Amino acid sequence: MYEEFVKTKIKKILILRYRFIGDTVLTIPFIKNIRESFPNAQIDVLVSPNSGELLENNPDVSNVIYFDNSDFHKYECRDAPWSVSGTIYNSFFSCAAGLRKEKYDLAFVLKRSFSSALLAALAGIKHRIGFNTELRSFLLTHSVKYDQNIHELDNFLNCLKVLDINPRKYIPEFFPSQSEQIRANGFLVRLDRFKPKVLIHASSAHPYKMWPKRYFAKLMDSLFEEFEAQFVFTGAKMDKEIYEKILSWCKNKNKFKMIDLCGLISIRECYPLYKGLDLAICVDSGNAHIAAASGIPTYVLYGPTRPECWLPIGKSVFPIRLNQLLPCQPCDVKIKCSHLSCMKLLTPEFVFSNLNKLSNVDKVTFV
Repeated sequence: MYEEFVKTKIKKILILRYRFIGDTVLTIPFIKNIRESFPNAQIDVLVSPNSGELLENNPDVSNVIYFDNSDFHKYECRDAPWSVSGTIYNSFFSCAAGLRKEKYDLAFVLKRSFSSALLAALAGIKHRIGFNTELRSFLLTHSVKYDQNIHELDNFLNCLKVLDINPRKYIPEFFPSQSEQIRANGFLVRLDRFKPKVLIHASSAHPYKMWPKRYFAKLMDSLFEEFEAQFVFTGAKMDKEIYEKILSWCKNKNKFKMIDLCGLISIRECYPLYKGLDLAICVDSGNAHIAAASGIPTYVLYGPTRPECWLPIGKSVFPIRLNQLLPCQPCDVKIKCSHLSCMKLLTPEFVFSNLNKLSNVDKVTFV
């Protein structure tokens, strides 16, 4: 099959994976493998606003193209303060028409929806590789089995095997500008460099993934009393009230040092900011993926979702979830839940006791 994709004939490649922050981050190692296999090709990526900007300045990407098709994700807002260098499409058919003009030779449809495969087909791309989901295989020239029991990155990399490419697992990299780095450093200097600096990321796109606010408050009190920890909050502007509620339940709130950056820092600036911290404690979220990529020890709280499939990629990433899973766990947030026991039974005492113990867990090796 590889002869069909003679590298000298593939001049323009499009990768489609638009939507959430975590999805975009997990696409980065895939893009790096494509660049290594097609060093002279134009490699464009179709992404969503406010998550796709993470790919700006990436040397493996030729062009970042934005498709603003979602009103669900709170980070995907057309009036958000983000600046981009690429083309922006606001409708399905205008996007298809614009992509068709580019005359791509090869597309990787990493998004699993029917509409994304239809988009690649309408764009007239000759070779279309993607997953055999949502009865869309007829829209692809080469369909790949999607395995729900393996990590999402492994599913992405399996698409490369169609081309007889033996992929490697890389830790995602971001490339902040000098001004973004300076701005992040400006926040870091407000903290005491001799005391632990801890990221608390309590917000997620789906409410079922969120840990009780009182639990975060108790965990922060424990970290302060034991280590004199300082805290950094990040998120969208609308997340600010979440952290205000957490602080209202902290008995040491008037003692510890804290910086609330909700709505004040871009998703791109989070990366250099996180690199200057000592520890991250996050719910399953896009920011957890960025924290893991930054290299700091990152603990991710799991309830309805599976770390086997969605654990962020990094050298020091540790999932925390119940030792004995509930009968309904994991549900992958696909059913309506009235009790959220998988998160409520994950007590702050249990999480605190696991922060050190989990550091000895064997980790997957990445390049």
